[in-house]
Amino acid sequence: MAERAIMTAINENGDIIDCDVLFTFKNTATNKCYIVYTENTEDENGDTEVFAAIFDPDDKTLQLHPIETDEEWALLESKLREYERTKELDDKKGE
Repeated sequence: MAERAIMTAINENGDIIDCDVLFTFKNTATNKCYIVYTENTEDENGDTEVFAAIFDPDDKTLQLHPIETDEEWALLESKLREYERTKELDDKKGE
């Protein structure tokens, strides 16, 4: 079993929360790094809420910056679908 990557964050209420980092990647075309993570909460449909942001891997404080373009969101959605397919395949192998 893979080890969990945890990121500690402070939400808008000032509460400290632990987030599971699902994956990170670098877009070589833009030279930006992205982090995709969850607080393990569910939305109104019962789906796990997933968040994404831009980050600088050399910044030890891990300041997150918003994703602002439709192109970046499309890329992230594609990466998330790929992650979900890989996770499903891995889960089937473990059965």
